[in-house]
Amino acid sequence: MLAGIRILDLTHEAGFLAGKILADLGADVVKVEPPGGDLEGRRGPYLGGVSDPERSLLWLALNTSKRGITLALDSERGRAIYRSLVRASDVVLETEPPGALAKLGLDYASQREGHPGLIHCALTPFGSDGPFASYRAHDLVAVAMGGNAALTGDRDRPPVRCSMPTAYYHAGPEAALGIAMALFARARDGEGRFVDVSLRETQLSTLMAGPGQHAHTPRVQRRSGSRLGRTREIWKARDGDVSFGLRGGQARIPNLKATVAYMAESGMAPDWLVAYDWASYNHNTLSDDEIARLEAAFGAFFATKTRRELYGQALERRIMLAPCNDAREILDQAQLRARSLFTTIDYPELGCSIEHPDFFAKSNHHRIGIRSRAPRIGEHNAEVFAEVGLSADDLAALSAAGVV
Repeated sequence: MLAGIRILDLTHEAGFLAGKILADLGADVVKVEPPGGDLEGRRGPYLGGVSDPERSLLWLALNTSKRGITLALDSERGRAIYRSLVRASDVVLETEPPGALAKLGLDYASQREGHPGLIHCALTPFGSDGPFASYRAHDLVAVAMGGNAALTGDRDRPPVRCSMPTAYYHAGPEAALGIAMALFARARDGEGRFVDVSLRETQLSTLMAGPGQHAHTPRVQRRSGSRLGRTREIWKARDGDVSFGLRGGQARIPNLKATVAYMAESGMAPDWLVAYDWASYNHNTLSDDEIARLEAAFGAFFATKTRRELYGQALERRIMLAPCNDAREILDQAQLRARSLFTTIDYPELGCSIEHPDFFAKSNHHRIGIRSRAPRIGEHNAEVFAEVGLSADDLAALSAAGVV
């Protein structure tokens, strides 16, 4: 889909996924690391518990389909080589603090001279300008300032964040989309663009309907933990949690009836629940005692079933219930297996194979998915630098000087 597009990926961890998406779409993404590798980005956990930057699971998961080189941008010779690479590229993707590349003479304005079609994407905590542009921030700060942390967790306890750096995983697709849009526009007018992505702003999508609701009824939202409004949303199953709403409405009431029928077949629906008048059900007008009685009945039933049992019956009976899956459950999910979502990548240097999710979308015309494993440190130095005229002897000298 993006065959023939060359992208220089200068990102740290926050931008790894953006480059991976573009690479899986077919672009030639060249991952640029400092000499010796991006040791911060190649952090643990490590494959097999062996502390080795080449065994970083983070790196192996988020840098597939890319080529990898090492280059010291803090050296004059390294910057000269980098400029040659830029002239042969379509896109630069980076996560440096605003102004950092300008100090090296490598900012968009400088690189665009003589290359008006260059697209430059900067993925930063708060954007390239504005009142917070100079602030440093990692995932936790972006999640908190973007509003997500305040809404996540139980009301009577401190806010929480997801265990993975979700700010990076929301911003990555936004950056990839911005670059794709810029490439589409360039095909029409020949002009490059500056794509400015803020980790904080991309958190809006995690608030679901919150921004729209605030525009309609301005108020400070409060986190509700396992509840959604007055009723429970997350329930304990025998081996984990499931999501199920006790809300009413045209879509939900048939779902509630079907669930009660399932409960009755299992001998776990009290007489009063079987006879319940669902036609007049409105969770907003029920008393707290009525809600508690309903929740006790549904909760007792869910606790006797596994997530897989409940989900299987939900699919058959058109019940709006979903398992809260962990990674192991996702790997074992029959639907994903049937759709061949996972692919096995061999790592002969590490003496193993690893299953990866292969694609994020399907196309009738182009394959989207992993084309190669993540690069080892400096793995493609020879072939990439040869493309800009550097010989093996040149590389040897540059390596001895700490430039590559």
